[in-house]
Amino acid sequence: LQYCPLPPTSTIIVQLVDKIIIMPPPHDLIILITLVLNEHSAQNNTLNPPVYRKIKVSSAINLELLNDKVIAPCFGWTRNYHTYYFRTANDTYYTQKDTDAADARSWLSPSLLPQDPYAGPKRGLKPENATLGDLLKKVGDYCFYNYDLGDGWIHRLSVEKVLSEEESDGGVVLMEGAMRCPPEDGGGCTRYQEDILDLYCEQKKNPNNVENARELAEACFEHRGGVNVNGSFRPGEFNLLERKLALAEALGSRNSTRNSVKTFAFPICNGLETAYIGQISVVTKKQDDRFGGFASFHETVNVKPDPRDATLCNQCGNPNDLKACARCHSAFYCSRECQALHWKAGHKKKCKKEMVAYEKYQDELKRNKADPNRFGISGEVILQRRYTPGKLRFKVGDKVECMIGPEQWGTGRIVRCLYREDGWPKSKESAPYQIKLDRKTADRVGIPPKYEPLIYSDWDDDIKVRKLPDAEMEYVD
Repeated sequence: LQYCPLPPTSTIIVQLVDKIIIMPPPHDLIILITLVLNEHSAQNNTLNPPVYRKIKVSSAINLELLNDKVIAPCFGWTRNYHTYYFRTANDTYYTQKDTDAADARSWLSPSLLPQDPYAGPKRGLKPENATLGDLLKKVGDYCFYNYDLGDGWIHRLSVEKVLSEEESDGGVVLMEGAMRCPPEDGGGCTRYQEDILDLYCEQKKNPNNVENARELAEACFEHRGGVNVNGSFRPGEFNLLERKLALAEALGSRNSTRNSVKTFAFPICNGLETAYIGQISVVTKKQDDRFGGFASFHETVNVKPDPRDATLCNQCGNPNDLKACARCHSAFYCSRECQALHWKAGHKKKCKKEMVAYEKYQDELKRNKADPNRFGISGEVILQRRYTPGKLRFKVGDKVECMIGPEQWGTGRIVRCLYREDGWPKSKESAPYQIKLDRKTADRVGIPPKYEPLIYSDWDDDIKVRKLPDAEMEYVD
């Protein structure tokens, strides 16, 4: 291929032997991404209520980057944790291959599933060699994206609008969305609909159904330690600003590695590291009361720069016409304006550190030998959030239903927020609420009238404390 100079119209002309092919410049697409129950069904039924995100993105973005730096942060999935594939309407697969993720094994070895009619096609083409524009070209076009090939979180991507060349700037924008991301390792779309969303819909329709409310609270509480949850799981929550910040963080980072995904281990252990030249192995500790302590995630992380032709503008997400930061060679921008904005947004503090990492990587290349100290690098320590101090759901005086024992509930009212008992060590966090039980509940649990029936809740979660309509309450001090 011989690329001719760009004509004034910015149309790319490619000379292939004796043929001239006119290639239009990439356009931005407005894409609706919705979770669906079945990718092989003609109905393509969405979850109820719909779990979706609407984004603007360049048609020139490759599918690997779309998965890693756009869909994952916009939805709330964990980057570099599971395998994925894209499938077109005519059953062409683009499947992540060079990965050690457990959920990929059956898909990459058709012999393991000889009765599966899709086993051969699932091996597919390489997503890093295809762009979104190769799959979706006009309004109404659609394809599927399956995340976590073990669970099967099936997304339908459909084109709502193709922007003109004048309207297209190549940047990624999260425009809107609804419902929070399902929990990682949560069983897939069908199970999520049956175990969580059906109960959620019933609760919205009939808020006085106490048994349904308790069943929903219990089902949600099971996911409190999920990789992408870390606290109370509330399916109806969607925070647009939070997702935009996650998108900005992903765009400003290096690509995830292909050779090694996040590996979960409990108890914390070593020996799970894989890292080559230009990579390090990072261990993240995550608190999870379901396991009585901390679990660890081992992940191989790139410290080498992304390839210029396979990354995105660190500021806006544009994949086109990128130039590297002249100092650190590790940040890429589509314009001086984006570089200036990203400098102010945080690259100013990171540039020197990135420059040192780049020089270290160059030294590894020169010696053709990886850094022997690349393993066991301490990463983030993530503490479980039982509540958010500035965002407690209840205030003093609110009447609530509270858990008073295994499978036992009573009623009372909030008498104190951020409660601490005498003798608690400083390391023990405050309880979100102290609750005074009503006399009927106190009598039921055997608290004599001469004692104040006070308890505390250690979680700000519906499984432990839930507000009920006043019509259901009979409160007697």
